Amino acid sequence: MSPTPTNGIPDSLKRLLDASGAEISFARDIDYGTQYRVTRGPDAVTVNVYTTGKTSTGGKPSPLLDLLEGWRLNQAAETSAGKDPRGSARPAELDETPRVGTDEAGKGDYFGPLVVAGVRVLGEEAARKLREAGARDSKMLSPLGARNLARRILESVGAENASVVVLRPREYEVRRRTAGDINKLLAEINVQIFEELKAEVELFVVDEFAKAARSYIEPRLPSGVKLVVRPRAEDDVAVAAASVLARARYLEEMKALSEELGFELPRGATHVLGAARRVVEERGEEGLAEVAKVHFGTTARVLETLGKAGW
Repeated sequence: MSPTPTNGIPDSLKRLLDASGAEISFARDIDYGTQYRVTRGPDAVTVNVYTTGKTSTGGKPSPLLDLLEGWRLNQAAETSAGKDPRGSARPAELDETPRVGTDEAGKGDYFGPLVVAGVRVLGEEAARKLREAGARDSKMLSPLGARNLARRILESVGAENASVVVLRPREYEVRRRTAGDINKLLAEINVQIFEELKAEVELFVVDEFAKAARSYIEPRLPSGVKLVVRPRAEDDVAVAAASVLARARYLEEMKALSEELGFELPRGATHVLGAARRVVEERGEEGLAEVAKVHFGTTARVLETLGKAGW
């Protein structure tokens, strides 16, 4: 049997397949490109790679499809940013330094809680397992994909190596006022998570949530711990895993709130006025405080349209 042709496979896809234990079992020419059949255990996914650099994936829902769909979205993001779509950019190298990574969800969303998650990764083998599980920036995942991947991440690292802090709207408002502002509150929660997971850790990687984040966090860390605070830190596998856990929990909380209200609350900070008015009309201002971050300017606009004075 002749070997399966691999010419034309993006370098980034080759590295992902090698790291995840997947392989190409079949390849064929299609119009303007090549279709590859990728398999891992019982899972099979088709990947189309076009001469333009664009890609597409297909197959039944599975961890392998989640993994390859995340790769596809990364490729699309790199193409839009002007990078080589054939995968010349390398993913972050796996690092054996024992670390904690953190990320948040819900900060910019009017409805729902603020969620901050942290994941401890002790060594290169633990990092590799997370990479193979598919850990990546949660913004690339569908709600179902985030929930499924969060479960696999917890199975990979163990509950003792993860921490998720959930501040529902009322508690969020109290702690935000006490801290002074949202960014100082986020710093407090990040330090809280690090304190919980700090055993054996030498490095703390934080997805940057404010320009002053480092100055808020660094004085509270023990000496000898290196702090890295940077934007788009999800290329670090610990931060990527934390990103998924935070988003999955945020989505769970939003689902529960929506079920309690009897209608679906929108995510984000736009297109929320109608839902906010409905909450106030049905449950009053105190009802809104149960489900929304009422310090957002949205609240004043909603109450003004309803002829209410507000807080």
